Amino acid sequence: MKRWIGWILSLLLMTLIVGCGEKLTEEQLRANAQDFENREQWQEAANMYERLVKAYPKTARADETLYRLGVLYANNIKNFQKSVDAYKQLIKKYPKSNLVIQSSFMIGYRYANDIKDLKNAKKYYEAFLAKWPNHELAPSVTWELNNLGKDISELDLQLGTPSQDETVSQ
Repeated sequence: MKRWIGWILSLLLMTLIVGCGEKLTEEQLRANAQDFENREQWQEAANMYERLVKAYPKTARADETLYRLGVLYANNIKNFQKSVDAYKQLIKKYPKSNLVIQSSFMIGYRYANDIKDLKNAKKYYEAFLAKWPNHELAPSVTWELNNLGKDISELDLQLGTPSQDETVSQ
């Protein structure tokens, strides 16, 4: 029953948004997107974030909106290419954003682990290391590159096993 009420409210909200023809403020669009997320209506939330990016591309939080869109597409909608596209758009439109480094990493990660496009994964990981060789994510990028295309069963992850130094000292 709650789900039906949620759908009805969502439909009414969308009808009001589209029917009134009035431009919603940045805060209203963001609140609507977050409301859809809270109700786990992922596609509606993504649609709202897309509208927000188009309507307010020069606001202080536009980069954050694109990053959130990338996360939403990957984690909730499972559309990994759209996730990559959101991260690429962030990097292109907001090259000075604090989210560029994380977005660059996530592009490589999505190509490697979700899209299974190893050629592009390698390209983006190598570009990451060329730009930010000393960043805290650089060891993760190096690990990803060294293990690109390997099945998890092929990897020696040493989870829960003491290192040789630990066993010697015991």
